[in-house]
Amino acid sequence: MKNKIQILQSKDATIDDFLLSHNPSIQMELCHSPDKCYFGDSPTLSLLKLAYGSRAAELWLVPQLTSVSNYCGLKEKVSEEQLFELSQLIATYYHWLKTDELMLFFARFKATQYERFYSYFDPQVILTSLKQFLVERSRAYDRRDQEIRMREMEEDRKNAITYDEYLKMKEEGLLPECS
Repeated sequence: MKNKIQILQSKDATIDDFLLSHNPSIQMELCHSPDKCYFGDSPTLSLLKLAYGSRAAELWLVPQLTSVSNYCGLKEKVSEEQLFELSQLIATYYHWLKTDELMLFFARFKATQYERFYSYFDPQVILTSLKQFLVERSRAYDRRDQEIRMREMEEDRKNAITYDEYLKMKEEGLLPECS
């Protein structure tokens, strides 16, 4: 874990550096590569806290949530209390999510792939939508695991020998002794 913190801090020395380099403006860029978001090396919310302090994840989430609110053109601005509490909830209950995954989620939310607001900002709409995103994320991880297993099975098949080859090798004493 210490190495991950050092790598993160070598890229972005302070939380302000991280906030600048991982701001909402790059959400659209990330949505073109979902696999990079899921399987890349962006930091988790937990890692942000370890690297930059206990409020770092919330500090990063607030601009993301504000961007969603502004984009949706709601009748009223989101309240500071809603922003703060929602950022705390996400940072607490979804601390294992990577920042790129969350930016992918926010971009998809803006693209109306999930629930929607009806005139007013509703934190529960975000949280319900986040659960839908987690189902998609789970499917992506399952698909990737299956692809890895299939590659491993294919590699094993390439290295496999037939039973006849095994008997011949055994007869010639080419197999290691089992103890």
